[in-house]
Amino acid sequence: MKKLAWLIFVVLCLYISVEPIKYFLAEEPIGLLATKSLEVLNSNMYMICFYIHITFGGIALLVGWSQFIQKFRKKFMKLHRIIGKIYVISVLIGGSVGFFIGFYVKGGIVSKVGFIFGALIWVLFTYLAYRYIRKGNVAKHQEFMAYSYAGTFAAVMLRLVLPPLMMFFSFKTAYGISVWMSWIPSVLAVYLYFHKKEQLKNIYRTYRLQKVFIGIGILVGAMFILSYMSPQTWLYKSASFKGTDFEKNTTLHNSSFTPEKLKEIENYLKEEANTTSMVVLERGKIVFEYGDISEISYNASVRKSILSMLYGKYVTDGTIDLNQTIGDMGIDDVGGLLPIEKQATIDHIITARSGVFHNTANEGYDKKNVLKRGSVSPGTYFLYNNWDFNLAGHILEEKTGNTVYEELAQQLAIPLGFQDWNIDNQFRTTNEKNSKYSAYHMHLSTRDMAKIGQLMLQEGNWNGKQLINKDWLAKTTTTVTSKDTVNKRYYRDVSSPLEQSYGYMWWIFDRFYDNPDFEGAYSATGAFGQYITVIPKREVVVVHKTTVDIATLFNFTNRTATNDRTYWWVLRNLMLNRKSIESLSKDKSTDEIITFIKAEYNTDSEYAISERLINEYGQLLANKGNYKEAIKFHELNLQLYPKGVYTSRTYNYLGNCLSKLNRKEEAIQQYKKSLEMDPRDEIAKKAIITLKKE
Repeated sequence: MKKLAWLIFVVLCLYISVEPIKYFLAEEPIGLLATKSLEVLNSNMYMICFYIHITFGGIALLVGWSQFIQKFRKKFMKLHRIIGKIYVISVLIGGSVGFFIGFYVKGGIVSKVGFIFGALIWVLFTYLAYRYIRKGNVAKHQEFMAYSYAGTFAAVMLRLVLPPLMMFFSFKTAYGISVWMSWIPSVLAVYLYFHKKEQLKNIYRTYRLQKVFIGIGILVGAMFILSYMSPQTWLYKSASFKGTDFEKNTTLHNSSFTPEKLKEIENYLKEEANTTSMVVLERGKIVFEYGDISEISYNASVRKSILSMLYGKYVTDGTIDLNQTIGDMGIDDVGGLLPIEKQATIDHIITARSGVFHNTANEGYDKKNVLKRGSVSPGTYFLYNNWDFNLAGHILEEKTGNTVYEELAQQLAIPLGFQDWNIDNQFRTTNEKNSKYSAYHMHLSTRDMAKIGQLMLQEGNWNGKQLINKDWLAKTTTTVTSKDTVNKRYYRDVSSPLEQSYGYMWWIFDRFYDNPDFEGAYSATGAFGQYITVIPKREVVVVHKTTVDIATLFNFTNRTATNDRTYWWVLRNLMLNRKSIESLSKDKSTDEIITFIKAEYNTDSEYAISERLINEYGQLLANKGNYKEAIKFHELNLQLYPKGVYTSRTYNYLGNCLSKLNRKEEAIQQYKKSLEMDPRDEIAKKAIITLKKE
């Protein structure tokens, strides 16, 4: 046990000690430097102190652990003393500049004080250790060297403590705690070892702590193994009735998809994504399926889009009046709603514009944009929030006398012929301390979700019967909250490849990688990788599911989740049915491709040509080291789209290529042009700083 613990200790020290090398090799600010403001990065004093701190701190961490090996000290006393001097000098230098760096750490005053005080005791303990050995007091020297290395080991502890803390706290809070925890526990452990060793031994023997530790180890190991499993899926019940299969188009007859394209998607899902199942329907037939599409799992916020569909029947027959206020309905919540909040209508609720910023029964919403209660009028402010969505479920139940799940069964599961439906698999999350209104979670299979998407594509009609009013479905997938507002909420801008607006609990595509096929497309989106995407122009439905492990489900990690970018990549490549610019390179020179693009870019070409795609081809060439050719395509973009959506980025791409060719002054000019178009462009700012220092 001791040998294993020592081995882990040494490996951690060695691993973290060489981390500073990456900062010297990087061409632009990375890691901690990437979090700093331009003002800090422009400070020569800070940058010098930072590199001194990480260099000498790394040296101290690299050599210090060897000083605690008794056999090594006795056998190589001379080397031990040399290493000791290197260690002491490294700490005194690295710790001294740490005082200055401490004033710039993130996390507020708590972090700053913790860092500065940690640097102070690090230097102090090291000085005392050196002073005691000079006086011949070996015992005290060993004790204070242990305290000193506890301070050195803070570099390791910080990296061990911060990630788990960030699961429960914001970065600022987590970092503030971890700065203190990086050295206090280690210093305390050293104190107990030198001053309470015998008492600890007695306690260890008396209470048979070895068995306790073994038991804890077994428990932790079992929990660790369980964390990689999905026990939340083990208790699902089998289907309560036999549904109907989708017809399959295995030959891809009259399909816009090719075997090669679908094989590319399949390989990507296997090698790069956490996808557990996926279905692609074209004209109501399965053209692609991946994984076990009958597996039932949690579909997260996809439930909200499904709820929107369930409203259609009752809005159409007048049972639900969208203009009725929640005050008139007698809606209230824990602690009471404000008079202005009670003016919110049902329409405001199901478009996430109620202006009610009350606590919710479940997490998973846009907390960053929550405002002070009563500060906005209903209907004027969009906030993706679970209070509105949970209340929407309650309103449906109040108006119909049925539960959400009974409505789901009657309106969708039974008439659509779900194959894996069982109402007993559906359950709620309640938290009556926060809110009266529970979250009505849904648990569906991939193929049943595909039927929901197909019903949307068919405008509510199934086998000749109108299940949901066509006009209602058109209304739900029409923009209520503009893409400009959504962009601000989710840190997108006009140059983002994806722009969406929000309707009645459906996300609407306003742009998707310049693909015209996504005009009129919309999507239901849920955490961890749950999607129903409907693309009317191509008569395509894409359903994507990710069944996550229990640790991911409870937000301790995101290791088994599929993030949005991965799904967007899959969707983009799946739906790209025009020829690429790259394919032109097979029989055309660079100049010939440029001539072709100039002739085709503003026509309905069989080739996918746009400002973004020209830049992407330029980047593809740059990644292969063909910087001169890449420059030609970025310059072409500036000719064709002088005030385009991505012009600022084009200047950055040009600057990067020019810098790779050692044409630094020209590169700086391109980055400056980028800043003229977007003064907030941090990439251009950091690139200019880096180039000027070279």
